[in-house]
Amino acid sequence: MDRERQILERVLSLKQLIREERSGPVDLHELGICYFYLENYERSLETLESLIDQYANYVDIGRVQALRIYGMIQLERWEEARFVLMDRLKIETTDETLMGMLAYVYEREGRLKDAVGQHRRVLQVNPDNINSLNSLGYLITLYGKPEEMDEAYRCLKRAMEANPDNPAYLDSFGVFLNRKGNKDSARKALSKALKKDPDNSVILEHLKEVLEV
Repeated sequence: MDRERQILERVLSLKQLIREERSGPVDLHELGICYFYLENYERSLETLESLIDQYANYVDIGRVQALRIYGMIQLERWEEARFVLMDRLKIETTDETLMGMLAYVYEREGRLKDAVGQHRRVLQVNPDNINSLNSLGYLITLYGKPEEMDEAYRCLKRAMEANPDNPAYLDSFGVFLNRKGNKDSARKALSKALKKDPDNSVILEHLKEVLEV
């Protein structure tokens, strides 16, 4: 609560600077961050877009755009996020974070083939990107062709080896094992995932699927 109060006080100070026309790009950037922290994503976007309009050459414009994209994702404004991401990737062509975010947006839009292709591009840039290893393996498990299952296994196995206690990776691996008919190992992986993240309803549903006779 103290942290939130401090941020609210900082918001008031920054807004006062803006009213008095004494603000600069750094102040607008900070205000956008404060609004984002407070989960006021609409105001965060308004502030960041004002910054971009006024200070297109701001030294941290890349981070501003990234935060703007995060805000759009929080508001489920997928098409807008996709357009901004694609523009940024023309400039930062191998930025793994932006590439991974575009894959996520594709997935949420139901463009699963594009999401899979984007994760593969991330792994071309960095074969050790754990998030894309997990996401690619999971998407192939759910929607891929039978001949792609070896790729799914390799991806999920590498993610698990890198972080064996991560509940998301355990969940993905458990789903894969269940699809392959290895229910006992799937149950163990999903039970461990649920123990790590007991409030995760998705993991719980996956475990229920395994336990159904």
